[in-house]
Amino acid sequence: MRLRTPLSLLLLVPGLAIAQEVWEKPIAPGLVYRMEVDLRAPRVIHALRLSPKSPSLRWNAELAGGTINEDGTVKGRLTPAAMASQTSAIAAVNGDFFSFSHGAPIGMMVRKGELVVTPAKPRAVFAWGAGETAIGMGNSLATLVPEGSAPIPLDGLNQPVGKGGIAVFTRTAGTVQMPEGNLVAVFKVPDTVWAPSTVVQGTLESLVTDAKDMTVPEGRVLVVAAGNDVARLATLKVDQRVTFRLQTGGFDWEKFDNVIGGGPFLLRDNKLAVDATAQGFNDAFSTRRHPRTAIGKTKAGDVWIVAIDGRQAMSVGATLQETAEIMQRLGCTDAVNLDGGGSTALNVLGLTVNRPSDGPERPVSNGILIFGSPRPIGVGKLKLVLAPSVATDGTVTARVEQDGKPVPGVEILWTARGDAWIDQGGLVRPVKAGKATVMARVYGQTLEAEIEVAGPAPKPATSGSGSK
Repeated sequence: MRLRTPLSLLLLVPGLAIAQEVWEKPIAPGLVYRMEVDLRAPRVIHALRLSPKSPSLRWNAELAGGTINEDGTVKGRLTPAAMASQTSAIAAVNGDFFSFSHGAPIGMMVRKGELVVTPAKPRAVFAWGAGETAIGMGNSLATLVPEGSAPIPLDGLNQPVGKGGIAVFTRTAGTVQMPEGNLVAVFKVPDTVWAPSTVVQGTLESLVTDAKDMTVPEGRVLVVAAGNDVARLATLKVDQRVTFRLQTGGFDWEKFDNVIGGGPFLLRDNKLAVDATAQGFNDAFSTRRHPRTAIGKTKAGDVWIVAIDGRQAMSVGATLQETAEIMQRLGCTDAVNLDGGGSTALNVLGLTVNRPSDGPERPVSNGILIFGSPRPIGVGKLKLVLAPSVATDGTVTARVEQDGKPVPGVEILWTARGDAWIDQGGLVRPVKAGKATVMARVYGQTLEAEIEVAGPAPKPATSGSGSK
């Protein structure tokens, strides 16, 4: 893999020279972190370039917890940093849109060959497996076929049921939130992975009326109905045998075993293809600048995962059109927008390298986790060297020393929290008066230092003049 040292590009604006800087730093074989700082917009971009065919990398679509809703999460949600920490992933990024009332992603999700959830809305997805990637629109058809009775169409798998509807819930659902006036059919089924297209045999074990929230037991699935759909289940009899049929289109499921949802499309066949309205997004979401997360593929087969900071003085974010243009500039031919806003967060080697717009990271429903072997850990005494303060109209440079000697910048990942931010060259820039924490990840260790952001630096005194 060709590695780049920090690159500085000087852009000329009438009457003013503005520097746009780019850094690329190796994380693991087949994985490189990139930071771009454009002071014109202003805009800060964080990205990972991933080589899917790298033998030392593995990447999965993953739920915040092991199931959609489970104890130890915030309604089924965790931050990307927590997801990385709990799984020992070397990188994690937020995934699909979700409801704040439950843990299910809105779009389709497939995890290591298992259909985790069918889409609540028809939206774009990104798929990968066996070194290949693709974008498209996933779609699923689920049916319950009782022996001796007419088939019962199901509205989905592991998607919450509202005031009306009927859906099947597997063990992956965890705890199922029950709607009012529900009827729950409990089926005994073989312990099997529900693939995107599959047939599963079962036997009705019990019918439960007005059930409270239930955890799906081992070797069981639940079919939950509400509203007018209750009558469709009420005709079933205990011990009646049934067949569950799942038919999922959109991809060759022999090639792809992971899918993350999002939307809309950004690029298709190397052309700008933002179709926000068609996928149910409003104009404010599309045309205003927000923090954004996106994923795309290049003609050479690499994958770019991009997090754009926004809603902050140091980075305004991007419109969907601007996001598409950024992905195209990085070499992507096809790209999909993921959840953004306060959800945008990219964690690399234990550091959240971007600045989430809410301040702290937002717990999210799912994400993309990357596993691999980070670069070798160094030896020797490390020290983060940083001035104790910086003026609001000034800058200072941080550095890391090993046994008193400077560590090369390519070995250091920088991030900061609070009232200042830092680029990958170690330059600390204030946001406002206050305090900030600067963090460096180097040779397998995380170092921290505090810095005070004081008022403007005093102007140098000038000698006065007067008449004698």
